[in-house]
Amino acid sequence: MRQLASNMDATHHEKIVDKLLQYRGKIPKHGQLAHKQAQVDCYTMRTTIDSLINNIDWFAKLFEAGLIE
Repeated sequence: MRQLASNMDATHHEKIVDKLLQYRGKIPKHGQLAHKQAQVDCYTMRTTIDSLINNIDWFAKLFEAGLIE
């Protein structure tokens, strides 16, 4: 069976993380929000993006080590 070559490299990972950081920076901060639910939602969004960035970094390290093709 023939394996397909991956089109991901370090540049792709950096671009994805950069866009996520830009988006995260535009999420309103705690003091800018009047409603408690909005504060919780924005906090959840920021922590979810942080988790996704950590997962992308972990994936990139595995990719560079040759454990993912």
